[in-house]
Amino acid sequence: MGQLNDKVIVVVGGSAGLGLAVSKRCVDEGANVVIMARNKQRLDEVAASLGQTAIPIQCDVANADSVRAAFAEVDRRFGKVDALLNVAGVGRIAKIADATDDDIDFVLDINLRGPILTTRSAVPLLRKAGGGDIVNVSSEIVGDYMPFMVLYGTSKGGLDTFSRMLNHELRADKIRVSNYVSGSVGGTEFGVNFTPEGMEAALPEWLESGYMTRVAGPGMEPEWMADAMIFVITRPKGQMIDFVHVRSFAPGSAIDN
Repeated sequence: MGQLNDKVIVVVGGSAGLGLAVSKRCVDEGANVVIMARNKQRLDEVAASLGQTAIPIQCDVANADSVRAAFAEVDRRFGKVDALLNVAGVGRIAKIADATDDDIDFVLDINLRGPILTTRSAVPLLRKAGGGDIVNVSSEIVGDYMPFMVLYGTSKGGLDTFSRMLNHELRADKIRVSNYVSGSVGGTEFGVNFTPEGMEAALPEWLESGYMTRVAGPGMEPEWMADAMIFVITRPKGQMIDFVHVRSFAPGSAIDN
């Protein structure tokens, strides 16, 4: 018997990296896992590899109509949601004076607007389940400045505040909200939107600032992060974890200082 038998778990950004690791763990624990992502081909391939309890639903989290349609399909199939895991996240390298309109829209739409839209659509289905969990994946960059990552850090800082506000607003509905702060994770596609020119400009400042060793440390395995997330959403009903910070444990990283 798995810890999530008969639960309906929605993993936003569940077709790659941390989201994929979380989706796999939820399937292994017996859940019906709704995987939402933009790339339909990859989404279908991932769901097929995970088995019949993985359900692919294409969704652009930055588009309100797309999000509404995706959760309407969840409602049609299952009539409830037990947990919403907002894992999708993107970054662009830019200092604020050099950031393009597209840079700003892209990062804020996926990292902040997206979780707001998915949460809005998920809450009625969480209420139908009699309560449940929302987990929003943030970043330790919020607490420690990383050069050239002002847009990413700002989007995740906004997400932190959103989680705190929700924690109060939804408590009467028996919906627990967790702010899940992630350290550096290997094996993801987070840097796929970093340009060679951006990396050339940013890397010297990242090294000079000491950020790469002070906070980032060696990248963790996505599976480690997934383990912690499963722990969060399987707490007894009278218990909650509203904040968790998972980071590398290694000499020279921030945890030693």
